[in-house]
Amino acid sequence: MIPNRKECLRLMGEYGMLENIIAHSLEVAKVALFIATELNKRGERISLDLVEAASLLHDLTKTECLKTKEDHARTGAQLLKGIGYERVGEVVGQHIWLKKENDPSSISEEEIVNYADKRVMHDRIVPLEERFSDLKERYGRDREAIDYLDRMEREIYGIEQKIFFILKIDPNDLLHPLGFV
Repeated sequence: MIPNRKECLRLMGEYGMLENIIAHSLEVAKVALFIATELNKRGERISLDLVEAASLLHDLTKTECLKTKEDHARTGAQLLKGIGYERVGEVVGQHIWLKKENDPSSISEEEIVNYADKRVMHDRIVPLEERFSDLKERYGRDREAIDYLDRMEREIYGIEQKIFFILKIDPNDLLHPLGFV
């Protein structure tokens, strides 16, 4: 079961997502849907409904977790699975870190949502370099935090390479209007 856009927006309000987090999530959904649609045109089999729902809901519990300091990917996944959105919860649970070894020959919904989230800083599409520079400035308090972000950055560049090898466009083309914004 996958919630439609209207249901996702209702959930975002019901769980008290801050306006800036909603704006971020809406932009992540635009990027993810563009990528998924283009990949499907090239033979991939991505569920657009799943990508849209998981993109919209990936930060569903982030507002609360800002107070509790819990892992919002984990709590969001648990909440969504608990209300019957099992597959959406699986994708949301991996929007920060992918949990499984990726198939080098295809792209998963998890990879698309994970990547789209990294390309949107606040509510703007930015190059990965800018996004990770910002993350390191805000969260790179010590060597362990920097190493964590460096590992994440290496992983996301690998996903980017895989996606855009199939799409045959430059990743920075996402920075320009492509009819999906």
